Amino acid sequence: MQYIHVKMQKFHYTDGTNTFGPFSVEELKGKGITGDTFVWAEGLPNWVAARQIPELASVINEGAQPYYTGTTQVPPQFGGSMPPTFNRPTGRPPKTYLIESILTTIFCCLPLGIPSIIYASRVEGKYYRGDYLGAEADSASAKRWLFINLGLSVGLWILYFLIFGSAMFAAMMGDFN
Repeated sequence: MQYIHVKMQKFHYTDGTNTFGPFSVEELKGKGITGDTFVWAEGLPNWVAARQIPELASVINEGAQPYYTGTTQVPPQFGGSMPPTFNRPTGRPPKTYLIESILTTIFCCLPLGIPSIIYASRVEGKYYRGDYLGAEADSASAKRWLFINLGLSVGLWILYFLIFGSAMFAAMMGDFN
């Protein structure tokens, strides 16, 4: 087995999907890493199993591997001085509908616009934290509340014009003697 020496570094570890860190050796003690957990530190060209770094011997748990248990395959190898990331989409976050939500809240119906603004404001935060499904769900909820607000407001305006329009029409058709 090849050992890799890293002096006084901050380490990152992965669960196969996300990366966590940087952590000092002391901070890693509470993270539950095992010898099979893949770690990375500045100066390492790729992710390596924690058992290959003697400096981490004091933090390695002998229990079951809590991270990266899906396969025994080594994670993808990357070069560079920044820790590689896993499953980060390169695209843009889902549409937030924030501007539309604010406008319909101002010009249509205030109480129904508030949920739309709340959902819309959470989309990008969830997306950039890695909660892609949560970001898509909040985007869909913001859109749903936006259309509920808009639909109810249009319906109320139509009802308003029908009631007052028919009253005006009845007044014009009435006998003013």
